[in-house]
Amino acid sequence: MNQILPGLWAIDEIGSVVNCFLWEWAGGLTLIDTGMPSSVHTILDALTTKGYALHNVRRIIITHGDIDHAGSAAKLKRATGAVVGCHSVEKVLLEQPAKRVPASPMYRPIFALVRLLPQFNVLPVTPDELYIDGQQTPEGFTVIHTPGHTPGHISLLHREKRVLIVGDALNNRGGKLQLPPPIFTPDMTNAQRSVWKLAKKYGEDFDVMVFGHGAPILQNGGSKVRSLVAQIFPESV
Repeated sequence: MNQILPGLWAIDEIGSVVNCFLWEWAGGLTLIDTGMPSSVHTILDALTTKGYALHNVRRIIITHGDIDHAGSAAKLKRATGAVVGCHSVEKVLLEQPAKRVPASPMYRPIFALVRLLPQFNVLPVTPDELYIDGQQTPEGFTVIHTPGHTPGHISLLHREKRVLIVGDALNNRGGKLQLPPPIFTPDMTNAQRSVWKLAKKYGEDFDVMVFGHGAPILQNGGSKVRSLVAQIFPESV
């Protein structure tokens, strides 16, 4: 695990696929996203290597129901006893993972076949907590509904720490801030609006950004999102 800032750790690029995060606070530990179905042992090993007791993981927050973000949620819930939370709209994807399909119909048969492989088999999980836009979590996060990549995608803002956990609303692949991939984003128009929302409503509230995919941005995160929005919506400048 790599420390991003005090209290926030990255369980980074699990299998070179996705980043998950650990939040340490007065109430215990919170996992944000859970990687692929095969990531469960990597995450548990990371926790025990750092000396954390598994029962101290009190909450697992899922930014969205993709295979590489919710893949180990059911197994980690069982291993830790933590409650699982997601946006109310995303509940169906956690309970019925097969409903999440690529935006492009031509890739859907391949995706369905891949899901049959044991390492890609996502177990369903029923969330214990359902969030709405603007809700405050006990950790101090503001839940921001950022749909587009999935209908119930959320990002998490911690104003005190000035950090935004973006999920897949944006990514930072190759050091370039960009929108989520169209192949897995069924509503790109809404995805663009979500980035506009992050920039215009919350852009003054964070400096650090961490992503499901790509390296963190450690300073000037808000201004970088605003710059991206100026490219997407030049009429808004």
